[in-house]
This record gives sequence, structure tokens and C-alpha cells, in this order.
Amino acid sequence: MVEIGIIGQEKDEQIKLLKKRIEEKGQKTIVIDFRGFPKEKKLFLTEKKIVYDNINLMNINAFYLRQLGYLFPIPPKEITKKEWDSKYKKYMDFVTNERENLSLKHSLIRMLSKEKFVVNPYDSFMYHRLKPFQLYVFMKNNLPVPGFIAGNDLNKIERGKMIYKALGGGIHTSLVNKKFMNENRETFKERPGLFQKYVKGKNIRVYAVGDEVIGAGELVSGPQVDSRIEQKGVKVVKLPENIKEIAVKAKNILGMYFSGIDFMRTKNNRYYLLECNPSPMFYGFEHMTKIPVSGKLAEYLIKNVKR
Repeated sequence: MVEIGIIGQEKDEQIKLLKKRIEEKGQKTIVIDFRGFPKEKKLFLTEKKIVYDNINLMNINAFYLRQLGYLFPIPPKEITKKEWDSKYKKYMDFVTNERENLSLKHSLIRMLSKEKFVVNPYDSFMYHRLKPFQLYVFMKNNLPVPGFIAGNDLNKIERGKMIYKALGGGIHTSLVNKKFMNENRETFKERPGLFQKYVKGKNIRVYAVGDEVIGAGELVSGPQVDSRIEQKGVKVVKLPENIKEIAVKAKNILGMYFSGIDFMRTKNNRYYLLECNPSPMFYGFEHMTKIPVSGKLAEYLIKNVKR
């Protein structure tokens, strides 16, 4: 019997489903939830041990990394000098605390990746917040990616022919038209963005683990450019063999063992690669399509443990 560690929040539906699948196969699981760190739970690292909540993680055979945490600075707001002076130390303490907490956790997962089998390795997670670099890597490997411009030079943007995406995620995709430009011109004086050629079609989500494509589905949604805004369901689709090969190649190039790969399929059945997600949600997709994403991921983790 092997033991698989799942790093993330216990209430996460993806984690609960993966835990169930691993245990159905007769193996043990442990969920490592960092929400209690550092106020309630202790963590320490040495060159030989990684101990969290009195559990030596080095004794666990393999890990699935669902969520580790990232630092998001407190957004600024208009306050008086007196208010700022009174809150400055508290703000700086927060930033320092979060920086130190994340340094320890991120060191932990990189250390585990050296000693154990981890899905996905730490470095592959960084691609999720480095979208221009991810697209650059795809293009360098001759994968079918829509052209892009990243930055804040709006003179380079073609209205009606491009969409806007956040460089690091977390913001809905929008069509770049006159209304968008008028509403956001001041925004891009404060931050850059990712502008990509607009490809009209259907959003296709593909799940792959190792060198196997588990399955694919068309995301059925409303008329918005961003299919996440009004998602109505998922329709199972059969992928052409060459697109399966592209999906596997794309995630492998980024060092991902498991990924949710997004494509846009035009009415002429041409596929454009959009991105690879290092920690995709799969609970809803599996529920609607009956494609065994969690079961295949569980099998892969068990098969690849370092004993």
C-alpha cells in the first residue's frame, strides 16, 4: 500500500473526488491543508525532514499539488496621511509575514519535487501566471497559437480583431472594441495586459495525464467571449489524433504531468491552442461528461510513486 499526499483545501471538490478515487483503489491518502499555518499548525524543514502538523512528508510516497498559495498585495485606497501612518506598520507586517510564509511553503514543494513524485512540479505552476511566456514557448515549438501582444502600447492593438486577457489570470476575457478601449484606457496607464488574436469558435477543454489524453469536451456557454461567464454545460467531443498529440506535447513542454488544456475550435475544425492549466478543476467536468479524469489521475499517481 502506498500513501498519496494531496496538497490543498479539504473542502475543495477536486480534492475530495481525487481522495475518493485513490482510496477506492486500496491506497491511503492524506490531505495537507495549509490554511492552519502558521497560527494553528507548525511546519519545519531540514535537509532530511519536512514536518507539517507532526507529519513527516518525506514518508509519503507521492503528491498531488492542487493549491499552495500566492501573495496578493493589499489593494491601495484613498486614505489620509494620518490613517496611512497608523496602518503602515500593520500593512508592512502583513506583507513581510506573507512573503516569509510563502517562501517556506514554496521551498517545501520544490524540495518534495526533488525527493518524491509530485504532480505538478513547482516550476510548471509558474506558467499559469506567466501567460506571455507560455505562449512564447508554444510558438517556439511550432504549436498552433493565436498571435499575441503583451504590454500597454494600445497603438499596437487592432480593435475588433483582438481579445484582452489578464497576464496573470483572474480577470475575464473581453473583446477589444471601441467600448472596451474607452472604458479601459486609463487602466492600461496603471498596468499592462495580454492582447491576443480573436479566434471565433467553440472552447474545447482537454484533460491529459502522462502521455494519455483522458477525454475532451466542448464548453457550452452564452454569447460572451469568455466561456466561463455563462457556462451551461459540457458536450463530449472526439478529438482528431493530431490534436491529441498537440495537447500532450504542449503540457510536456511545460513540465506538467497532468493538465487541462484549452483549445479554440473554429467552424472549419481548425484548432488553436490557448493554454495549459497546471491545476485544473475537473469535478464539474467529470460530473457532466462521466469522463474519468479523477480515476486516471489517481492511477497515474499510484503508478509513479517513489518507494
